[in-house]
Formats: sequence, C-alpha cells, structure tokens
Amino acid sequence: MSRPTTAKEPLRLAALTLFTERGIHATSIRDIAKAAGVSEAALYRHWDGKDALVLSLYREHLDEVTGLLDQAIRDQPTAQAISAATTAAFALYDRDPVVFCFVLQVQHGIAELLPPGLRTPHDAVIDLVRAGIARGETAGDPVVLGGMLTGLFLQVATYVQYGRLPGPLARHAGTVIAAGLRILQVAPSAAGPRTRSRA
Repeated sequence: MSRPTTAKEPLRLAALTLFTERGIHATSIRDIAKAAGVSEAALYRHWDGKDALVLSLYREHLDEVTGLLDQAIRDQPTAQAISAATTAAFALYDRDPVVFCFVLQVQHGIAELLPPGLRTPHDAVIDLVRAGIARGETAGDPVVLGGMLTGLFLQVATYVQYGRLPGPLARHAGTVIAAGLRILQVAPSAAGPRTRSRA
C-alpha cells in the first residue's frame, strides 16, 4: 500500500540536500527518490516533476521568511524592527543552512516563475522602511533603502554560508543591526535587545 503523505518530507529533505551538494541540473528524480528511500512514483504524487519541486521548495522558503519577518517587525519602531527582523532571520538560517544554500542557488533563475503580487521578504523589509518614514524615524526612497538592508543581510549570510566568515550567523547579528541603523540613520539606542521573533 502506498504512503504518499509520509513520503513527502523525506523527499523534500533529500531534494534539498542533493540540490545543494550536486546542483539542481545534476540531480535527477531517480536520485531524489533513491536518497529518500521511496519510489519515483511517490515523488510524482506530490509534484509534477523536478521543476515543480524546485519551485515548491522555493515558495515554501519565501512564505516562511516573509511570515517570520512580518511577525518580527509588526507594530515596532524602526530600530526595534531591524533588530527583531535580523535576529529572527539569522536564527532561521542557523537552524537550516541547507535551505539557505538552496535559495542562493536558485533565486535568480526562478523569480520569473513566481505568481504576480506574491508577497516576499523584500516586501516585508520595504514595508518596514515605509513605516519608519511614515513615523518620521527615517527618510529616503523605501525601495532603495529596503534593498540596501536586504543586501546587507544577505551578503553577510552568504559569507558565512561559504566560509568567508565564521558561523553561526547569530554572532554577526549585532554588527548587521548596527549597520542597518546607520543606513536608515536611526539612533541605535532605540533598538535595545528586545525582539519579537519565533526564533
């Protein structure tokens, strides 16, 4: 008797591991099924093929990080929002570095496949900046400033991922938070140690 519901998580974990170790193009459906200890047919019960699997894993990550950021920054002053968002996101990537490595590999080639209007982590960061502008805590173009904050976070995370900086990411959170506050010209005294994250 087939067990499609129990096969999904082993397939997901096997795909993430193989995609990051070998690359997406070098990983076949057969490889994923074998690593998960299930049949190829089990994979097709959940996804139409490898492309659909890659897109599903990427969407899953986007949704998780967007929700994490939205929760962390909700109703917070700008300085506390930056602190909470950075701390929460770094904790997430420290817990699951394989997912972050996967995202680094696929993000540029998959963006055009996402549905229009999908809320992303970039939107959450831009909204953080817009809220700060509305409260008079910062000023400037929210998209430019949001892009700078996102780039700051991602580049430090990438350096840890590839060994140019020692991990875990959490050890660099204070430096990234301080730099984010300077980008927005927000006083650091307002940030404090408080966060509102699930991490």
